[in-house]
Amino acid sequence: MTYGQPDRDASPQQGGYPQHLWPDYSQAPSDPAWQPQAPVAGQPKGTAVLGVLAFVLGLAALVAPFLPVDMTGFRQYAAFPLALPGVGLAIAGLIGARRGKPLAVVGAVLCVLALGVGWIMVLNYR
Repeated sequence: MTYGQPDRDASPQQGGYPQHLWPDYSQAPSDPAWQPQAPVAGQPKGTAVLGVLAFVLGLAALVAPFLPVDMTGFRQYAAFPLALPGVGLAIAGLIGARRGKPLAVVGAVLCVLALGVGWIMVLNYR
């Protein structure tokens, strides 16, 4: 028996199924010059910087309105200057072949939560 030629005489008693029942991609190649394909090295993946920045801005935007400092007249607006650029960075981090996409998603969620908290604080301000 050679590779690429099905073994039609094999039976299940000989230790498995005959090779002619195997799918075509599991057979050994008939071309001796066949080589496995290497991954494409010409397309580098981007960095995770945008996802990290979106996460940091989202976390800061969610925490900033609750800091125990004097923000008289500004506390209800403290989340917006951090959350709006964070959403933009999260969207930019999700586009294209980049690493850190899960971190960009978490950053986007934190930014949206911060925008919701800021909006609630603006509506409840007297």
